[in-house]
Amino acid sequence: MSAQSAKFSKFIRLLHIYSSMLVGVLLLFFAATGITLNHPEWQNNWGASSAQQELQLPAALMQLHWSEDELQQARQAEQIAQWLRSEHQVQGAVFNFSFEPDEQLLELDFKRPAGYSAVLVELQSGRVELNTEYAGTLALLNDLHKGRYAGVSWKWLIDITALACLLFGISGFYLLWRQPARRNSGINTALFGVLLLLIAYLAALH
Repeated sequence: MSAQSAKFSKFIRLLHIYSSMLVGVLLLFFAATGITLNHPEWQNNWGASSAQQELQLPAALMQLHWSEDELQQARQAEQIAQWLRSEHQVQGAVFNFSFEPDEQLLELDFKRPAGYSAVLVELQSGRVELNTEYAGTLALLNDLHKGRYAGVSWKWLIDITALACLLFGISGFYLLWRQPARRNSGINTALFGVLLLLIAYLAALH
């Protein structure tokens, strides 16, 4: 083996080791939640909760002037959303709103993994109806597996985990290929895995 080839093999070994260490815990998490996602009949209500509240807008927010300008509406809706987040612990990585000018009603929708908060604001009276639903711990884990309503940072984490798993698998295949004594058994194992995949797919079609 040439010095350059030996150096490359050492680099691949390090890549294989540290890519597995980078995502070791996350790989276990996604593997375990992959099983629970595959068995929705296991769903339960661990930690599930539901709450309804009636609140009152602060005087400063009641003085907001609502026009037909959509950008202004978005800014003012965000002000109310920030008040709900800071004062009433409303959570949600995804936030949407709709405004009904004739009724002077503002609807806010906060979505997060395994839960949501729906808010109805009567702008003239300042009355706020807050409904919060949380589906429980298992639903939270399953939604995190899918990246559902988890925000941009979690989606980046999923992408990084997937990339590290690809590097782990490709580097492992290369290292096996460089070992003639184990090459045939490794390839046969890989082919058996592909065969299982095809059998499962064909069986699913019937």
